[in-house]
Amino acid sequence: MRVERERAEAVATAALEAHGITPADAATTAEVLVSADARDKQSHGLLRLSRFVRGIDHGNVDPAGDIEVVRDAGAAATLSGGSRLGPVVAREAVGEATARADDYGIGAVGVHDTNHLGMLGYYTDVVRQAGYVGIAVTNTEPAMPPHGGADPILGTNPIAVGIPSDPPFNLDMSTSSIARGTVLRARENGETLPEGVALDADGTPTQDPEAALNGVIRPFGGVKGSGLAIAVEILAGGLVGAAMGTDVTGTYHTEDECTKGDLFLAIDPEALGGGGFTDRVNEFVAELKAGDTAAGFDEIRLPGESSTAAADAEAITVDDEVWTDVSAMADAE
Repeated sequence: MRVERERAEAVATAALEAHGITPADAATTAEVLVSADARDKQSHGLLRLSRFVRGIDHGNVDPAGDIEVVRDAGAAATLSGGSRLGPVVAREAVGEATARADDYGIGAVGVHDTNHLGMLGYYTDVVRQAGYVGIAVTNTEPAMPPHGGADPILGTNPIAVGIPSDPPFNLDMSTSSIARGTVLRARENGETLPEGVALDADGTPTQDPEAALNGVIRPFGGVKGSGLAIAVEILAGGLVGAAMGTDVTGTYHTEDECTKGDLFLAIDPEALGGGGFTDRVNEFVAELKAGDTAAGFDEIRLPGESSTAAADAEAITVDDEVWTDVSAMADAE
């Protein structure tokens, strides 16, 4: 169904407020979730709200937690999120990173004691729009085996990179062959998964979302995706004082404390290459898009180009059952 964006944000905000979240934090979180739906990223949109609420009800989200800098090294800092909602902590971390980039040319901010932050590319888009290069990584509960393994040790561990270019470049990708949120949405909608993206609990390839959730998701590109997932596990986990591997909990099973971490970087382009960065990037982007298209394609698009263009949509598409659940949580019709 189509829902006006303003109404979707209001209902999602009311749902969070009904579960003890402050109006400001509820509005921030609702905006992040609805923004994902506007970008046609329903796997990280309002579908996630019920999990956020369950985390609150289980006591693993602290509406009054303190977000504070626990380590300050000039251009680098570490935040404790005080177990507040992930989008609220992530917005604070992004602001901290860009402020340090103003002072030092680069800002690197690690985060622990936080919760699931929604769509990672949302935050690099914020950094990109402010004129910086943005890089973000986060780790998640185990869902993937390392290349050559069978046991889930790695998260789906997304990576996002935002560049202030025209048209915009905003890469947002998991290191798995399919995002866990996409598997969840397929289960909710009674859909099957593409071939080759998941194994069931017995290690047999499956297209059944339920079997995949009880089994493992495969890394994309075999050893390459596995290698990137391991790197993210270390950068977003061990480097910032958060958990890694099988010690990561709470991003999917919200009855458990969330132990994952995040790392956000903001880079002032002039600090490295001097002036003219945007012009140089735009010329390169124009060259990319001007190339001949391959069979079956009518244009060349940058990562995130279409979703960023849709970010300001006035209405969003929401699965009927998801909207019913969100409305019920908000006690709204």
